[in-house]
Amino acid sequence: MTAFIIATIHLNLCIGILGSFYMSRRDLSDLINDVLDFKACDEFMLTEVGQGLDARNLETTATLLPSGYFDLHSPSEAAWKAMPPSTPLCGVPRVAVVFARLIVDGHDHGVKPFVVKLCDAQPICRGITSRVLPVRPGTKPPDHTITSFDHVLLPSTALLGSKSKASDTPPDFLRQIWRVSVGTLSLSIMGVSSIRVGSRIALSYSQRQLVTAVSDAVKTPVLHFSTQRRPIVKGFASYAVLPAFAKWTIEQFCKKTARGNVRQALATVFKATVIRETRVVDKLSEHWGWQGLFAYSQLELALTFQGNSIAEGDTQVLCIRKWRPPLTATKWYLCNTPRQA
Repeated sequence: MTAFIIATIHLNLCIGILGSFYMSRRDLSDLINDVLDFKACDEFMLTEVGQGLDARNLETTATLLPSGYFDLHSPSEAAWKAMPPSTPLCGVPRVAVVFARLIVDGHDHGVKPFVVKLCDAQPICRGITSRVLPVRPGTKPPDHTITSFDHVLLPSTALLGSKSKASDTPPDFLRQIWRVSVGTLSLSIMGVSSIRVGSRIALSYSQRQLVTAVSDAVKTPVLHFSTQRRPIVKGFASYAVLPAFAKWTIEQFCKKTARGNVRQALATVFKATVIRETRVVDKLSEHWGWQGLFAYSQLELALTFQGNSIAEGDTQVLCIRKWRPPLTATKWYLCNTPRQA
């Protein structure tokens, strides 16, 4: 699971962002090749300690200097970047796509992505502080950290995109972070495998575990009981449907005619559906007996996937944001439409 999470961040978020600028920035080719070959590990730094779902108002700044360099700085603890690994523990150089507020001549030009070198194979770069977070219990996650920047000088080539201020700030922010929708979709697919594995383990245990009837002393698999069988059937039913749903969602998402808000809606709906269906894994673990407490039962699948409910945005809040405009419009229509006698 950890390797899948790292690969998803690496390919779908970071390389996706870099690749979108490749046609106008051929100088990125060496970096992209190093990242594709895993000679360097790439990270995606958007969320801040004080701005999670309010990422549009992030505080990290990148000030354009007269020399053409940028001064990347975290002005407060609330501006520290949360979760993405930034330590040298992986043994290879780390590079990050860091989202910061571009300041030009004292004016805010909006949130822009910057390429920032975090560390070499061992030493962390000057001005960057990486604080390792506690390990999430029951899982094998990456080395999550909180990262801060203390007036880190970046070359002029660090900026991805234009220095100009966008005329439409909110839509421009969504365009800058458009790969988040790809990450939402790809990370959620992991839950489909969790359901399959959990259901198969529960089925195997339920076929093997026997109970003796009081009346005739006949041993019967616990699978024969509907209370034991129901969550297993639900798990297999979910797995039978979700791969087809994932394939359809991906096809619709990848259409060239699909607008950004449509792609966000597709990813959000798929994520919400998978998270709801993966709750059966917790229910299944209650039917494994004492064996469900040990690592070979892969209970960590459910614990690992819990992180997906907040990755790339809290699911509940994303749904509220997505459906609030149409619901508001519907309410207005119903309130302003004359009723017939």
